[in-house]
Amino acid sequence: MTLLHIVRTVASAVKSFPSSVFSLPVASCRTFATSYAMANCVREIEGDLFSAPKDHSLAHCVAADLKMGAGIAVRFKQLYGKVDELKAQNAGVGGVAVLADGSSRYVYYLITKKTYNLKPTYDDLTKSLRAMKEHMAKSGVGKLAIPRIGCGIDGLEWGKVKEILNTVFGEDGAYEIVVYNYVPK
Repeated sequence: MTLLHIVRTVASAVKSFPSSVFSLPVASCRTFATSYAMANCVREIEGDLFSAPKDHSLAHCVAADLKMGAGIAVRFKQLYGKVDELKAQNAGVGGVAVLADGSSRYVYYLITKKTYNLKPTYDDLTKSLRAMKEHMAKSGVGKLAIPRIGCGIDGLEWGKVKEILNTVFGEDGAYEIVVYNYVPK
């Protein structure tokens, strides 16, 4: 049983208790509220990632070689281009390359593996997410739209990735992560 599952189970149980049952000190309430917020920073919807509102920045996983020849990366390459600008940033595995898309929207390229034919690790994904979060914090970005990053061609497990997202972005409640699950029509 994961920590996320435990928090959700406890949160569901607590909602059914009468308020008179609680006499927790304020610090305990804050800890519980923080844990509960962490469990809810990722929201999943069905739809096309590229129709996300313009106040949401975008992100996806790529290799350091920036080939972007398969999966959703092909669409990012077609829509945003500027591969030379991305390469010039020299982002390595565990880093992030960034393109500006207007004055307050960014497109994040999470560098999670060295070459296109390799597979990422959860550790490298986590490092890339932390690097992206650092840029987001400096740039005032609070909303992010993503696919199920690392879970398509790269083969990572969505449950583990979602837990990592909640850990990296849910700690202070300042971020909204919307995951677009594409459903072909």
